Amino acid sequence: RGARLCGAVILVYLIESVRRRAMLQCGILPGGAVTVTTHPAAPPKKPRDLRLDFFRGLAMAIILIAHTPTNGWALWIPARFGFSDATEIFVFCSGFASSLAFGATFATHGWWIGAARIAHRVWQVYWAHIGVFIVTAALLMAIDLNGWGLEGRRYVAEPYVVPIFEQTGPYLIGLLTLRYTPGLFDILPMYLVILAMTPLVMALHRAGGGAAVAAFVGVNWLGANLAGYAFVNGVDGWTPGEASALHDAAMWLGAQAQFLNFPASPSGTGTWFFNPFGWQLVFFTGFAFGMGWLRPPPVSRGLVIAAALALLISVPFAWFRIHQGFWIPADWAVTQGIAAVREALAPLWWKQWQGAFRYAHFMALAYLAWVVVGPRGVVLTQDLPVRLRPARRRARMAAAAALALVVTAPYGLAMEIKAASPALDAWLMQTVPILSPALIGWLSLAHFAALVTLLWNAAPPAALRWLTGPLWRASTPVVRKVGSQSLAVFMTSIPLSQVNGLILDLIGRDIFRFAAVNVFGVAVLVATAYLVGWMKAQPWRKPAAAHPARRSVAPTPAE
Repeated sequence: RGARLCGAVILVYLIESVRRRAMLQCGILPGGAVTVTTHPAAPPKKPRDLRLDFFRGLAMAIILIAHTPTNGWALWIPARFGFSDATEIFVFCSGFASSLAFGATFATHGWWIGAARIAHRVWQVYWAHIGVFIVTAALLMAIDLNGWGLEGRRYVAEPYVVPIFEQTGPYLIGLLTLRYTPGLFDILPMYLVILAMTPLVMALHRAGGGAAVAAFVGVNWLGANLAGYAFVNGVDGWTPGEASALHDAAMWLGAQAQFLNFPASPSGTGTWFFNPFGWQLVFFTGFAFGMGWLRPPPVSRGLVIAAALALLISVPFAWFRIHQGFWIPADWAVTQGIAAVREALAPLWWKQWQGAFRYAHFMALAYLAWVVVGPRGVVLTQDLPVRLRPARRRARMAAAAALALVVTAPYGLAMEIKAASPALDAWLMQTVPILSPALIGWLSLAHFAALVTLLWNAAPPAALRWLTGPLWRASTPVVRKVGSQSLAVFMTSIPLSQVNGLILDLIGRDIFRFAAVNVFGVAVLVATAYLVGWMKAQPWRKPAAAHPARRSVAPTPAE
């Protein structure tokens, strides 16, 4: 009886212990009091950066213009006047955007969840790349099969996607394994490889801080450039001792780093045009600024002047009209000197491995753009700070510009005059002096400058205030919208660029048709951005709007 009593007491004790533990887990204290467990609030989501979306939107438009075949507007994009181009804008802003999108995930949910989110994004970009290639290749083949383009022109060869149709097996596998990345389809593979490096960078920063990240990024960039140097100079046939010791050292180191050059075709010929280990320098620079690992430089007159000088000095070495002798006589010593220096310093400005001069040029351009738009991009939300000159001075400027416009018209509009009025063209050929092609080029540039000056100074002040006020404030949100949907817009721009090229083939190329086709293309990008934004908002999940009660009519039985 004593044993049974002892066992009953122990059983009651165990039951009571389990009950009390369950009550505590539910937040109920003995006596009926209830506890409320609070969890630390998640950090507020960072607002979208106006500057980020604005410059990405500009980059999307520039990329479309640059990819459109034989596009006259492509001769005047920023890439023609400096080493860097819209690709740097896209990659830098993507790095900055990635810090805003994924940095908080690593901070609040830990490394594994952050890495999983990065993997999900890589998966999305991978299938975006596959989809863009298939759609564009099918479009080009449809143009050829249906005879939509110019007679005798093979559109699948521009860009060169012929192997996917003639050697489908190996090249389809190469497409899916990223071992086939032809021109026009090489940006997204680079982007997804760099994205995949982000978790490692986050782990390095946690372990060793900014110094560890800088060492990782710097070693990768240097290795990629050495690999590129060895590849360009024929590493397979290299024999030590034929050149300087520095060249031999670079060739040997580059030979050890050839694994950083990914093959661009199943045959093993060529390498990715955008080497991810070189371009990650641009991406992680933007990422570091977004994460706060790098502080923005101060706004100072000295830095502004230095950045502007860096951009100006690069113009003759980057602009083909100068270093190739189009607008300066090719036999001049200055022209030959510029071309020789450009050739000797090619590893410092090349695009494929992100040369040092190219990176420095972009950072100077980015600094000036950052200064111009003001703190947090305030200039993008208000009227442009433009001060109009006195009326008399504007009238004199307009008159001088009009005179310059007339004098330079036979040279600046030579092609347009010939197409519109052959008789006028013949008369001008007999009347105006025949100048050298180099001088005609500068006169064409002067004609454009005179046109802009005339329009600005002849316009009524009210029109200029509207241009720099309401129109500017209305247009910047549109550009930002394009930048906020950059992946979808970029995917659209690739096949769209080929459609625009086809349209130009069919209607011809002159100043007016170039304008019409490029404006059409940009309008399609804008429409894409708004459509994708609307779809992402999932309007079908929102409560339906209330509608006035409709009168119901009872059905009439059939007679």
